[in-house]
Amino acid sequence: MSKNAGRKKRWAQKDAKTYTSDLGKVAYQQDAWYALLDWKTLEPSQGPPGEAPTWLPHKQRLGPFRRPRDAMVALEREATVLQNRHGKDLLIGDQLWAQT
Repeated sequence: MSKNAGRKKRWAQKDAKTYTSDLGKVAYQQDAWYALLDWKTLEPSQGPPGEAPTWLPHKQRLGPFRRPRDAMVALEREATVLQNRHGKDLLIGDQLWAQT
């Protein structure tokens, strides 16, 4: 049985005020840490059958937090909630492969 990937493997430090992962990013803004989460949900088809689906973009800013770790945990928790709620009709971050 394998252990879950550690935070250092999931998150990369871009610069002194920004951390990134596949789910989103954490940035130091306005004297606090914020988690920035971008996702898309599949819009129900209202056109003729066979028409390409459209994705609705959403943005969420979580925070403020005192430490970057707290913002990272909040972003991962919110992403898990969204995945549980929307299932396969959800794209988080840079999951562009699923749009085709």
